[in-house]
Amino acid sequence: MNKISLISIFALLCTIPFLLSIQPVHAYNSYEHDLTVSSLYPQQDMENEVEDDKSDNNLGYVFAVFAIVWGLFFAFMILLMRKQTRINLEIASLKQLLEKKNNPE
Repeated sequence: MNKISLISIFALLCTIPFLLSIQPVHAYNSYEHDLTVSSLYPQQDMENEVEDDKSDNNLGYVFAVFAIVWGLFFAFMILLMRKQTRINLEIASLKQLLEKKNNPE
């Protein structure tokens, strides 16, 4: 595979979660969180869930900016590869021209 197809596959794999709008899954793995405490203070659990939702709202924007920055980086790399290819072709043609000039047949 050439470099451009590998870069595009990598970029696509990085943006799949954003394109599919996958929501993160949170699990409580704390021994301090007891069933009796939640039944005694149900309002506290609701406030914690609301705060968690507010903090998760910006993650989509952060990931979008992350994906855009990586996309721009890969676009810049593709641009540099194309310029490098053009420069290499020009160097090869100049070498051929110089050889013809030095060795006229």
